Amino acid sequence: MKKSKRVLCSALSLLLCSVILLFGVGCTGKRAAEQAYSPLEEFDRIKTTCVAENTRYSLIWNAEKQCVILFDKEKECEWSYVPDDALNSSYDYSEEGNGDSTIIRPQVQSPIIVQYYNTSNFQTDETNAFAMSIKKKNYTVRPIENGVRMTCYFPDREMTIPVDFILNEKGVDVSVNPAEIEENEQYNIYGITIAPFFCSISNNNADKDDHYLFVPSGSGALVRPIVDDTREAAVEISDAVYGSDANITTFEQKTVTETVRTPVYGAVNGDKAICAIIKGGAGSAYINTTIAQKFTGYSYISADFHIRGYQEVVQKLFTETIVKTKLYADAFTPETIKIGYYPLYDDEASYVGMANTYRDYLIETGSLTAEKSNDSLLNLKLVGGIQTKEFHFGIPSTAMLPATTLKQASNIVKDVKDRTGLNNINVNLIGFGESGNDVGVVAGNYDINSEFGDEDDLKKLINYCNANGMNLFMNFDMVRFNSSGGGVTTAFGKADAANGSYTERYYTSINLRYKNPNFPVHYLVARTEFAEVAANIKEAAGEWKLPGISLDTLTSMSYSDYSEKEYYARANFDKQTGAIINNYKNSGYKVAGSDANAYAAALCSHVYDVPTQSSKYRSYTVDVPFYQILFKGSVSISGTALNLSTDERINFLKAVETGSGLTYTLIGEYDTNFITAAQNVFYGSVYWDNTIERGVREDIEVTVAEYKDYFDSVNGAKIQNHEVITEDVRLTTFDNGVSVYVNYGTSDYTEGDITVAARGYYVKGA
Repeated sequence: MKKSKRVLCSALSLLLCSVILLFGVGCTGKRAAEQAYSPLEEFDRIKTTCVAENTRYSLIWNAEKQCVILFDKEKECEWSYVPDDALNSSYDYSEEGNGDSTIIRPQVQSPIIVQYYNTSNFQTDETNAFAMSIKKKNYTVRPIENGVRMTCYFPDREMTIPVDFILNEKGVDVSVNPAEIEENEQYNIYGITIAPFFCSISNNNADKDDHYLFVPSGSGALVRPIVDDTREAAVEISDAVYGSDANITTFEQKTVTETVRTPVYGAVNGDKAICAIIKGGAGSAYINTTIAQKFTGYSYISADFHIRGYQEVVQKLFTETIVKTKLYADAFTPETIKIGYYPLYDDEASYVGMANTYRDYLIETGSLTAEKSNDSLLNLKLVGGIQTKEFHFGIPSTAMLPATTLKQASNIVKDVKDRTGLNNINVNLIGFGESGNDVGVVAGNYDINSEFGDEDDLKKLINYCNANGMNLFMNFDMVRFNSSGGGVTTAFGKADAANGSYTERYYTSINLRYKNPNFPVHYLVARTEFAEVAANIKEAAGEWKLPGISLDTLTSMSYSDYSEKEYYARANFDKQTGAIINNYKNSGYKVAGSDANAYAAALCSHVYDVPTQSSKYRSYTVDVPFYQILFKGSVSISGTALNLSTDERINFLKAVETGSGLTYTLIGEYDTNFITAAQNVFYGSVYWDNTIERGVREDIEVTVAEYKDYFDSVNGAKIQNHEVITEDVRLTTFDNGVSVYVNYGTSDYTEGDITVAARGYYVKGA
């Protein structure tokens, strides 16, 4: 029997190797390393010294403690990737410890943690620089311009990784340039975690309310660590920055509802905090949150950079066994991975202070204007229609099923204006192209489907909006396609995956969270085609005299393309997107985004569907509106459509909490065939049906009337402070003196002479 099992295992192993070889890149066993490992015999290190200094900070290499320290001269405070209680205590480096000395695990002292895989069997492992390099004296330290370089050698795995520490005006930048990494043929690096414990909280402080981790999940969330004595394992959560790489095959949809949109995280320890901003390589980063880890004694949050991209392959073997493996790319991301660490104190030692710090960074780098921006109270999304099947003598053909014609869109916009009295309304036309709201030819083939009307109908709507101070956008999907056309073909226009093939993308079944066979596969546009697609969109917009262009998929998605190294591991997606948006803006177009990543949101005229909650992991303590604190008053923003919400009142209160605009998704008429649509945006979105005298029309009128006075009082204002008073009650203070209490609970809340009704709000200073 044992012999039979061994034979079966051997057969499975042989077949698995065949499967791996079949899928090409990254799976050929041994291959040449990007830069071959060069061992050193002498490891030179400078003595303790100040390597860089400005008016506020000194950057110090401490040879005794074997680490880099940022010293705040004004506050007389030390900061390091080594936690404060480990940095300034007597400890034993060993695993066992001796006497009364405190045991500090090696990874707590480490500037980096390295993940790698064995090219012979694709087994993965990790190591940390303190245990395998620094502790063994296999490292060098030398000064560089305005900082210091620590080069960590791992002789047992033949890896070399230089880590740079550069002083900036407000803190320190820690970076690794993948082009300078050395490795051998057998062990290849795929991930690097920078300064894993820089943003950490000791378990000794786990029960204190003013000690928490900030996680940029969705709108934002706080984790107040709690040590659970009933379990040994720590809670670990990992989220990809800007969402999962869309060019990695997924075989099922996860239940995670929100995405990391801002590359910012941090830790608050009482009246001190550290804010981390990912300045380079954010597209390859994952935010890892570890809660109440007994092994190290800390809760901590860090960024793990997957500098070598991959493709997931699943193969069903003849034994019915499912085998899943990762096939890694042949080269690293071309981007230097970099994190800036910023100390914060007193009132700024909070998630609000972190939002202020990141906003300042965006302004300093030219990504965000310092000028204030007004919001639009009302923001409409008008959906065109979907493709459906028609049968003529039993022969199927594709036809367009319109939900809203351009004439109906004009009537809706006019009626909304008349009933609400508003002028500054954002109107977004979605799914009016050749493919409607479905994926088809890229960007709807830069054309209007005749079922919705013609160019004259569009121009009448444009003229009306222009005459009444409204912003009109037309949405173009320049990322997804399944048919050749518009300058992109299914033969040569698809983005390459890490294994040299391409990714087939599916709509997923809502119930089973698995690929839905009722809809055709679609692909991602090769990033080398972005410039041409963007130019074609601009040409169409010019012909129609469109005032605005909407890019919902480009601003909310991010993906790799392995046809060019500059696009490996999602590199430079932010720069490509920024170049496209800025080109449109410089040509006089306004640009709208949807659920936009921070780099895109900062450039948009308006952002629809901004995140209003986190992914709601059980270990998150409370949601906070970090995204809104960041952009309110700088970029016009609005949340998800009220009429599509499961609880419209809660969604409305989310807007009240941050003074954001309201969104409604509308159609002109409903057809029962819309139930087959891939996107669930048609139910509950009819503006008005005269036959049954029902629709969203009256809800819009009533809600706008309730919201208008308060909204006008905070329009253009920035959020100065935000407090979580209780589990259900929030207090937001704006920089013009207006403040608002919001009560999400089912019971009234009383504070002094203020009473906030259940599921209501109370405004002060308006």
